Amino acid sequence: MRKLLIFIVLLFFTNLNLLAKENNHLQNTLLVSNKLTLTFRDKIKSVKYFTIKKSGVVKHVYDIKNAILLSGKTIKNIKANGVKSLRIGQFNKNTLRVVIESKYSLEKKHRLKNRTLTIYLPVKTSKQKKVLYKKRPSKKYFHTNRRYQKLIILDAGHGGRDIGASNKNVIEKDLTLSMTLKLRDILKKMGYRVRMTRSTDKTMRLKERTDYANRYKGDIFISIHVNAAPKKRTRNVRYEGITVFYLSTRNIKKRLRKRITHYKSKKRYSKKASQQMISQWKNRRSKRLAINVRKNILRSLRRHYSVNDKGIKRQGFWVLLATTMPSILVETGYINHKRELKRLQNSNYQRRLVEGVAKGVNSYFGL
Repeated sequence: MRKLLIFIVLLFFTNLNLLAKENNHLQNTLLVSNKLTLTFRDKIKSVKYFTIKKSGVVKHVYDIKNAILLSGKTIKNIKANGVKSLRIGQFNKNTLRVVIESKYSLEKKHRLKNRTLTIYLPVKTSKQKKVLYKKRPSKKYFHTNRRYQKLIILDAGHGGRDIGASNKNVIEKDLTLSMTLKLRDILKKMGYRVRMTRSTDKTMRLKERTDYANRYKGDIFISIHVNAAPKKRTRNVRYEGITVFYLSTRNIKKRLRKRITHYKSKKRYSKKASQQMISQWKNRRSKRLAINVRKNILRSLRRHYSVNDKGIKRQGFWVLLATTMPSILVETGYINHKRELKRLQNSNYQRRLVEGVAKGVNSYFGL
């Protein structure tokens, strides 16, 4: 009986994930300015706060009862003004501990409301606190268990010998790679798993891109491009702005068969894969992803720029057709439009644009 009891205890501590169904796990961690917000699956029962003073540093400790990290891994290296270190970890089987090390004391008590715990971080003086609030709060996202379950495939358009559109010394393949790398970093900070079809300047056929996405079974696929106006411009058409594409279902079966034959694939797609590529489920989800990404790109950019909206459109691009997951293609602007070319080369503009894409992904997943 005694040996059985020891075995059960050891098994319990080697796999905290088994407790996730019974315990209240942490769903989201958000830091805005000097305010840390923790969101849990269920209502929080109680929080015990105490301090430990040592060598001029104060440790502010919060013990959250009946709470757990789903992954079982400590979240650390969280940076904030006036804070030496901030970490979130499992203290024991049913207590989640938040430890904040700082030279300064707290000016405001933590707030507990249903599923949300708000912790106000230490600041140097009340004067510094006012300065922090005058500045626009910058959001920092950390890994959350629900986001980490999602895999996003990013595709930087063109590359290598395929330079895409160009204007003077500016070429599309460089702009798409720069924006996609920024998007990758933001999504990783938010807690998503991310893979890129290319992270360097290399040549990739369209089929290689879709096969890559299907092989790793991504949850969504996003292709980043830069648009270009035709040489013979049509009157009354405004060649400026952002467009988000998802798959057109017109003659979809015929187009798929034709394109597969065109690529002369040695290994034909299975019947199941072909059905997934043209399924109504994929089409509905792609449309929803396109709507969320477009809305958030415009919201992110229009705080600082005047941006033309070209809307959501449907096309039969191979990267949208031959992927088995919800897929969109984002045309970020026109390379042969003077104002947009200047913006697309601007690192700050690129960052705000891809932040909009990332927030659109969040909205799509409901996270």
